[in-house]
Amino acid sequence: MLYRMRLRASSLVFGGAVSLATLVLLYQVLSLPPETHPPGDAKEMRSLESRLHRLENDIQSNHHTIQEIKDLVRQLGSANIKANGLLGPSDSISLPNKFARNSLNAMNVNDINGQEVPLKSASVAIHHNKTFANIAQDDCIFGQAAASPVDIQMEDVYNIMKFDNPDGGAWKQGWNIQYDESQWTPDKKLKVFVIPHSHNDPGWIKTVEQYFSDQTRHILDHMVQRLPQDQRRKFIWAEMSYLSMWWDQQPESVKDVVRSLADRGQLEIVTGGWVMNDEANTHYFAMLEQMVEGHEWVRLNLGIKPNNGWAIDPFGMTPTMAYLLKRMGLENMLIQRVHYSVKKHLAREKSLEFKWRQIWDTGSSSDMFCHMMPFYSYDIPHTCGPDPKICCQFDFLRMSGSGVTCPWRVPPQPITSYNVKSRAELLLDQYRKKAQLFRSNVLLVPLGDDFRYVRAEEWDNQYTNYQKLFDYMNSREDLHVQAQFGTLADYFRALHEETDSPAGEEQGVFPTLSGDFFTYADRDDHYWSGYYTTRPFHKALDRILEGYVRGAEILYSLMLGSQSAINTPLTELANLLMARLVVARRNLALFQHHDGITGTAKDHVVVDYAKKMLESIHNCQHVIQQAAHYLLSFEQRSYNANAGSVYYELGEKFLEHNKLASHMIVALRDGSSVPIVIYNPLAQRRQELFTIRTSSAYVEIIDSKEKMVPCQVDPVFLKSEVSQTMFDITFLVDLPALSLMTYTIKARDPGTVNPKMVMFSDVIVRHTGAPTVPNVFNVIEEKDTNPFSVKTDQVEATFSSNGLLQAVTTQGQTIPVSLEFVKYGVKNNRETSGAYLFLPDKEAVPVDVGRAGVMLVKGPLMSTVSIQLKNVHHVVKIKNSPGVDGIGLDISNHVDITAEHNFEFAMRLNTGIKNDNIFYTDLNGFQIIKRVRYAKLPLQANYYPIPSQAFIQDQDFRLSLISAQPLGGASLQSGQLEIMMDRRLNQDDNRGLGQGILDNLHTASIFRLLVEPRISTKESGPAHDGPAAFPSLVAHAATNTLLYPVYSLIPVSKVGPMHSSWTVGGELPCDVHMVNLRTMLDPPITTGAQRLQHPAGKTTSLTLHRLGFDCGLKSQGLSCSTNGGKVRLSEVFPNMFSEQVHQMSLSMLYEGVDMTKSYTLSLQPMELYTFRLLLS
Repeated sequence: MLYRMRLRASSLVFGGAVSLATLVLLYQVLSLPPETHPPGDAKEMRSLESRLHRLENDIQSNHHTIQEIKDLVRQLGSANIKANGLLGPSDSISLPNKFARNSLNAMNVNDINGQEVPLKSASVAIHHNKTFANIAQDDCIFGQAAASPVDIQMEDVYNIMKFDNPDGGAWKQGWNIQYDESQWTPDKKLKVFVIPHSHNDPGWIKTVEQYFSDQTRHILDHMVQRLPQDQRRKFIWAEMSYLSMWWDQQPESVKDVVRSLADRGQLEIVTGGWVMNDEANTHYFAMLEQMVEGHEWVRLNLGIKPNNGWAIDPFGMTPTMAYLLKRMGLENMLIQRVHYSVKKHLAREKSLEFKWRQIWDTGSSSDMFCHMMPFYSYDIPHTCGPDPKICCQFDFLRMSGSGVTCPWRVPPQPITSYNVKSRAELLLDQYRKKAQLFRSNVLLVPLGDDFRYVRAEEWDNQYTNYQKLFDYMNSREDLHVQAQFGTLADYFRALHEETDSPAGEEQGVFPTLSGDFFTYADRDDHYWSGYYTTRPFHKALDRILEGYVRGAEILYSLMLGSQSAINTPLTELANLLMARLVVARRNLALFQHHDGITGTAKDHVVVDYAKKMLESIHNCQHVIQQAAHYLLSFEQRSYNANAGSVYYELGEKFLEHNKLASHMIVALRDGSSVPIVIYNPLAQRRQELFTIRTSSAYVEIIDSKEKMVPCQVDPVFLKSEVSQTMFDITFLVDLPALSLMTYTIKARDPGTVNPKMVMFSDVIVRHTGAPTVPNVFNVIEEKDTNPFSVKTDQVEATFSSNGLLQAVTTQGQTIPVSLEFVKYGVKNNRETSGAYLFLPDKEAVPVDVGRAGVMLVKGPLMSTVSIQLKNVHHVVKIKNSPGVDGIGLDISNHVDITAEHNFEFAMRLNTGIKNDNIFYTDLNGFQIIKRVRYAKLPLQANYYPIPSQAFIQDQDFRLSLISAQPLGGASLQSGQLEIMMDRRLNQDDNRGLGQGILDNLHTASIFRLLVEPRISTKESGPAHDGPAAFPSLVAHAATNTLLYPVYSLIPVSKVGPMHSSWTVGGELPCDVHMVNLRTMLDPPITTGAQRLQHPAGKTTSLTLHRLGFDCGLKSQGLSCSTNGGKVRLSEVFPNMFSEQVHQMSLSMLYEGVDMTKSYTLSLQPMELYTFRLLLS
């Protein structure tokens, strides 16, 4: 009785509120003030637009008001809001049983209370309406356009190079360089800049903390003591991770010394990233993040802006890095590790300095000036000139008695008045020879190596002896040389002064170049393609952390935006959560280091990285659930913040640094309801199947509009048995852009489950005994040895009797796709495969499948085919979804090769596609580059990094393999695509690590396989055969949904009155991706004895990427549109952030155009843009 009275009262409240809101809205429409502009068509149009804009805002405002009233009414009519997670059930939300309304597939749900329902549901067919993106025709032009021509295209270089390796004499990988002394005159001197540096790996043989304690802090201590002693001394520093650790230990007086050294140009911060990131395995999101973290630290603490990039140790170089540096405002960059044959070729052409252009650039705006070091290494023996035996004699750390020697057994000599002439002439001869490889008379000579300048003696010996050599050279007018210490800035400034025209523009001295520099070889056939896959568990963990960092950054920034919009900032909450975010940002940034994500560090260092990433995932999960609780809370104005509270557990639990995540289990008891909040971190609507694990098979799923959603119940397979107490519940979620949506799981009595809405899968087994499953499931033992198929409205997959994929049918067309696993051994040489190198003994050998047991779990929403082989548990999921996840096949390989020795394990797809020797891989998830398989190169040279996707194609089909983790791969025959899963290697490969790779873990590698028929339209395919290609919009969406999955939040405590949904209000076009929405830091705050190290700032950095895409492939499964890259931030964020917007450089160092939030942005394809938003 009391319940009915409360419901009746609630209905009255709701009806009255809706009536009132309608009257208010009508009044506002009728009372829109007249415009005061003079008459005229344009003015009237602006007036009408203005009125419509205000009307839209009023409708939005009233919509929110009505939604709040509806939510409040539902709360009044509900029981106590207490939910249960893993620890067990408690009283939960109880919703009225009013589900007699049309659901997803217009199936009428009858009231079935009291009726007996069979436990095993009959097969119910579920069909979805097909959706396609609405693509503006002009948006197809870019994908067809040819890039602007360049002087050097790397594919052309590879086509003409012989890749032979004759002995070049002193410069073994080059030739005997000659020169004519008359090329220098008193007016045309050789200007030499010797650049002292110390390369500090943030983890490799030691952990970052061990290195800092043992070496790095001493380097920086001596730097602030030795550089001020002589203003001619220079030094460069690259790793902000180390500089920040040292900085935190320094008094203000020492910090002032560093600032003055930087101001005077004695100290240059080069690149300015948190680390010197790897360039093969990294995703551009994390590359950008680590750069922003470093640049933000530099800005807040040193007040300077890095201008020159320095990447001497990454194992191969990507044009993505050149693009990011260019758009951050840097002007020049330097690279080192490039294939020795490429270096030799470019050196012969005097093209080691070039303007690096993006392969897709139709103009020249991406041109980045780049210097490539010509010789084998960045150490001192390989930087002064072509003869390492001579150059080593000018490394004054190695003088007799120092304990460090030259391999050529000729030690350096201290410079005295007796030997300065001969020593200076010997060194100058090397400088002059090196200068023959370049087009100017300005020469760059690095002076350093790994962890150099640790001891005060080295500072004194290097600087004192070199200064004597410089003084002598410069005093001899007949030598026509000007030698000095310098920074990168000094070198590039002098270079551009010599080569620029009086108007300040470069005179065409330097060539343009496009392409990349993979795969790297340092000598012989030693290709560094092994590290593309080494430690795949940690590579996958990196991508998981990237998803969490991005998800936490965005939701945190939206929380602050919402607080600011209602003028109730929760400063303490913001700062405490920001402290967690900073830890996550910096640990993610740290792992981008070129011995981190590469998998090329010592075992204990890898453990340290993994523990840091695990801590960071926990921090991000905490931030996400805190921000979600605030955004969904009824009482935001009087919100009771507690930054330590855990309101929700996220659906995946990361318990150990070396174990895969486990699923949270929603514990249900009779009649209980648990509201699960699902967070979509993408700025586009997504419809996809979502799976959650529960303790009961008898459930109903209710969406945020109180409609019942069809679901499928599957058994949970543990290692050797089927769980009798856990069930996977799969249902379709429909999530607006950047939203939190509640789906309630209701426990039902078995007799009241509607078989049309709750469907139990069938378990079909072949070649193995029937498992013992809960009796809600049918188990079918098949003796058939014929192939079998699984079909949805979108796709059909055919499998061999052994459960391996054989063919895919999509859009009415079938293509053979035969999946197999293959293995490589190692060369039986003194030098063979290791952490860095891939040196296989021969072509891969197929892994014998035998008569593997096949398990097919078949249902109306999803079917799963799984087989257990010796080294892999292989699973393929076919999803009946209207979204992108229904277009392809989801593949997961749980790999365990711990019992193997010198074993490399790959998955291979053999198809009918006639791609010949051409295939495509992505660079850093940012762009796609054409690859050519060369018969003149060994197998390992034709392996390339696959950070997120690879594809092969012909005129009829494209087959794409989207990867949730970075791995190495290749197309070694026409129609073939393979990707390496894991590597176990018993020996070191003599590149400094000093160990094999024997710490393999049980690793899950996740893929989405897309087969896309080409459509016969004028937009079909590029109109050129250039190096750039573009994914389809479906492939873009598939990649983003793999990398940035939806996150489920399961309530674990009283969460209070909550809205059932929250959305940001707008969304972005199909082809515009929100890279990040990042709250920036304010400078540290000291109040009394308290110091707040990382206060949350009032500034938010929004980065958008307009994607390049191929229109020749259907955009099925998408419900968005493209519009020429037009974006209005006022439509994306209608209710937060102030009207003032600034365009910025990518890392927020430089200000660009001022604008308002309602300004229509016009984003160009492939370009990244950053905007500074301010809290309102």
